[in-house]
Amino acid sequence: MCLCLNLLKSDNLLLDVRLLIVLVVAAIILLIAVALMLPQPSVKRAEASGKEAVKLEPIKSCKLTVVVDNNAGGGLETAWGVSILAEVDDLKILFDTGPDPGVLARNLRRLGIDPSEIDMVVISHEHHDHVGGLPYLAEAKPDLKVYVPSGMGSGVKAEIRRLGLRLVEVEDTMRIAEGVAIIGQLGGFLKEQALAINVEGKGLVILVGCSHPGVVKIVEKAVNDLGVKPYLVLGGFHMGGASPSECRRVIRGLLDLGVVRIAPIHCSGETIRSILAEEFSDNYLACHVGSRIRIEAS
Repeated sequence: MCLCLNLLKSDNLLLDVRLLIVLVVAAIILLIAVALMLPQPSVKRAEASGKEAVKLEPIKSCKLTVVVDNNAGGGLETAWGVSILAEVDDLKILFDTGPDPGVLARNLRRLGIDPSEIDMVVISHEHHDHVGGLPYLAEAKPDLKVYVPSGMGSGVKAEIRRLGLRLVEVEDTMRIAEGVAIIGQLGGFLKEQALAINVEGKGLVILVGCSHPGVVKIVEKAVNDLGVKPYLVLGGFHMGGASPSECRRVIRGLLDLGVVRIAPIHCSGETIRSILAEEFSDNYLACHVGSRIRIEAS
């Protein structure tokens, strides 16, 4: 009798172990099935994620003029801010406007640029050192079209409208003219966009305002959204307080993306400019207020 009870207990224990194993295996299978049903992490590259690149045909050449910058040169006034004129064929696009209407007006005059011939303005972001020159443009050419990030603060948008300028809000990367596109906004609370020009045989000429989201991220988005390799990056890199190691990391990040020429101005800081001049001289393009750059098709 005792032996029978022991055997019965042994059989029950075996059944319990088998049941436990079945339940564990079932739970693992269920977890795998649920995991497969969850959304997968997005792939950074546009072509890998299935997103169609914005078609941006190449143009033969473009000319860039640094109208406002805090780096002195060319006998022009300096101011903490940035403004760059991009000329593509007969089209004149002003990227940002600097901090002051007077500085913008006087530098344009000294450079021989007629503000009434500016076709459109692209604003990188809402900070004053990038939008401060707009009142002068509103006087010089009323009803001028101004492209801004859709995430720009409502107060700044209202002020641009009050000036009589035509506000165009941009969210995603979009073509605005032959060979020219706005790189859609990046960033959290502060939204920032960039401007890109596709020069035949060279690649993208990318203008950045302050690069608050990170200049490497902006260039990466431009490459992914347009499906074109980068050539030149010009503008503010927002690295005034960056360490030498951080500056080198950003430089290598740009070079890894295929950038050939790097031209940091405005808020970029002297550290990255010095490192580029000393260690990456083949890739460095030294610029300041008054600099003129022409990029021709190769």
